[in-house]
Amino acid sequence: MKLLQVVWNFPDTVMRPFDMYYFYWPMQEARLRGWDSEVLTFQVNSRQPAEEIIDGIHIRRCPSGKRKGRPFSWPFIHALLTTDADIIHCHGYAEGRSELTILLARLRGRPVIFTPHFHVYPKRRPLRELYDRTAGRFFFNMSSRVIVFTHYTCQQLMALGVHPQKLCVVPHVARPDVFHETDAEHKPGQHLLQAGVSGSPLILGVGQLIERKGWEYTVRCLPAVVARFPDAKLLIIGPSQPAEPAFRQRLMALAAELGVSEHIQILQDNTPAFILDAYRSATILTHPSFVESFGMVLLEAMVAKLPVVAHNGTGMPCIVDDQATGYIVDVRDTEAYTQALLALLSDTQLRQHMGEEAWRLALSRFSQQEIAAQLFAIYAEVTGTPGNLPHLAEAQSPMGTTVVHSAKRE
Repeated sequence: MKLLQVVWNFPDTVMRPFDMYYFYWPMQEARLRGWDSEVLTFQVNSRQPAEEIIDGIHIRRCPSGKRKGRPFSWPFIHALLTTDADIIHCHGYAEGRSELTILLARLRGRPVIFTPHFHVYPKRRPLRELYDRTAGRFFFNMSSRVIVFTHYTCQQLMALGVHPQKLCVVPHVARPDVFHETDAEHKPGQHLLQAGVSGSPLILGVGQLIERKGWEYTVRCLPAVVARFPDAKLLIIGPSQPAEPAFRQRLMALAAELGVSEHIQILQDNTPAFILDAYRSATILTHPSFVESFGMVLLEAMVAKLPVVAHNGTGMPCIVDDQATGYIVDVRDTEAYTQALLALLSDTQLRQHMGEEAWRLALSRFSQQEIAAQLFAIYAEVTGTPGNLPHLAEAQSPMGTTVVHSAKRE
């Protein structure tokens, strides 16, 4: 069996913490099962070679041209027309890459799995909404299967007219190995101290500094938090991502208006080591985002044994078990949001209990071995070759965890 994965980027850092591991692990699992595996992607910068082998996975990068990551180049089309694969799995939506992959795969009679990384924005532009309900629906239904990360997204796609039998829910995988690694040169919290971050308790937020992430509502809770904990601080961090400068200005203006400017710190473009140190040093994590197809930071918090307070919309309730691993609230309700934050900040034993429960769920519900079992069952179904799949006991996952339940289907 040969698996071809089509993605927008596959950097040589793909195995590192907080990078594109979700592109790497299915290829790794394919190799564990004795499959051939190849990635078709693009050269997003001049440093990336046209071809290379990463951990035994063949990577082929096509020129990206002027429109970075878009598939309008002959090398990409030629590769789709000539690569011999038993199953094709494409990622991404509404950029043309996956749509072209689906069209050519079906014309060649190949099964194709589509993972769109899709979610409906609260304020969609009319053209995007039109695309979703016409071309988007067409390509969803043309795929052999459509993989989404939560049942919330599954419901969104069914509302667009995607056939329920096409849809499969396969979450992201947890990476407890990342938090098991130790940095011999730095003590816990040292990266934060070097960056001038202090505060106890420390409320952590991880993600882009943009309006739809909901940070404004966390800032509105800070006066009540600071009244109870005078040294409390909200730390918002993220990797190198596009931001909205005007939103940052509005956020800091709001903090000044509420008298909590000294209790909020925003740091972007952080290293993986810094982000890891922030997870290890934080008291709790909050995730007030309004738009998430999954919410990877919630999974990262689980393996860091951090209880969370998250918004009750989109995919978050599919990850956080309310009152077990954290609290799910409507963050627009400042009183309810504040009470949830204070409940965790005030009770060390509660935080420890929820953190341990989150860790347990990460090792079971979101283990790589469990999620791989779900994904490769789908591959077997669409190729009609279940006999080619060994039991996971025979294909040892590097996570070493156990299978708990099978895939759920909407």
